[in-house]
Amino acid sequence: MDSGGGTRLFASWFEVRGIPLRLLVLLVPATGCLFLLTGTAGGIDWAIALSAVVVAAAGVRWPFIAALLTSGLLLLGFEFGDSGPIVAKVAAGFALTELAARREGREIYVAAGALGLAYLLHPTGEFAANGYRAVVMAGAPLLLGGLLRTIRGSAERARRQTLELAERRDIEVAAARALERTAIARELHDLIAHHVSSTVLRVGVARHALPDAPPPLLEVLDEIHASGRETLRDLRRLVSILRDPAMTEDAFIAPADLPAAVLAVAERAGQLGVTVDCEVEESIGEIDAMSALTLLRLTQEGIANVAEHAGPGTTARLRITVNSDHAAFLLCDNGSGAGQPASGNGLGLVGLRERVELLGGEFAARSHGPGWQLTATLPIGVPVP
Repeated sequence: MDSGGGTRLFASWFEVRGIPLRLLVLLVPATGCLFLLTGTAGGIDWAIALSAVVVAAAGVRWPFIAALLTSGLLLLGFEFGDSGPIVAKVAAGFALTELAARREGREIYVAAGALGLAYLLHPTGEFAANGYRAVVMAGAPLLLGGLLRTIRGSAERARRQTLELAERRDIEVAAARALERTAIARELHDLIAHHVSSTVLRVGVARHALPDAPPPLLEVLDEIHASGRETLRDLRRLVSILRDPAMTEDAFIAPADLPAAVLAVAERAGQLGVTVDCEVEESIGEIDAMSALTLLRLTQEGIANVAEHAGPGTTARLRITVNSDHAAFLLCDNGSGAGQPASGNGLGLVGLRERVELLGGEFAARSHGPGWQLTATLPIGVPVP
């Protein structure tokens, strides 16, 4: 048995739920004593012994009463028993030990006096011998019970200190995380958002300064301007979430909007010369918000990789399906574009893998014929850590 199991067993011995175990531990040796060691035990001896065992075992609830009753039963064994009340002696000592382990003050001395009086009133033996028995048989349980009380008190103090240390550590970790989140939010706002905002502003100025520019150029400027504004909105929301963790319950995208968002990503890829054949089940809008955001990020990063590495002229196939317990994501391209082959070692793929595994899913990125393939499986209805 390990130390944890021994500690739990020791603790249960002093609880109400431990009464059956206590009764068994006391009853087995008591029965063996009456059968094997006391050949002259009669009905009165059995009744006194068994009563003492039951009372001592029930001392969890009423330790003071149990100590007094077992002392009284011991005195009855002295007066009316046919053999020496060995079981009653042990039960009385056990009950007094239990009381001393649980209580402090006058009760333990009253119970010790009652046990000592039972020995003093022993009908046989000299007064000095009886007095010695009274001191030893009442004093030893007091010492043992006091030792157990000290051990239990030390264990309880250690448990409280452990809980306090754990709470203090959690508070310190939370504070450190809050400082780190605030620092990241500050850098995102002051550095990244500043540059993106400046870019959006310059593109807007260029759009209005070149009213007679060729339509393809104006279309590209409009797309850059719209994409920059969308990026700014996401950055501001991310900064707000980093500064206020309570906002993490709000998703970047509602699950019901996921099909339209995926199609929008595919349409923007078409403007870069990448044809994306989408197959997105409408039931995908019924999944949880975190899974919906993960699927959107898979789509965005995956199609961005296709556009960057396979290049214009590439055809890709995107498939997102849902069944009763998981959502499946598949993106593959034919690799026939003018770009460079993907290596599969980018940080974007690392981030996607982390997102999927955080939700308890599986992620894979591998070569697929001349092209590349991303697959992911997300469990449905699993709580997010």
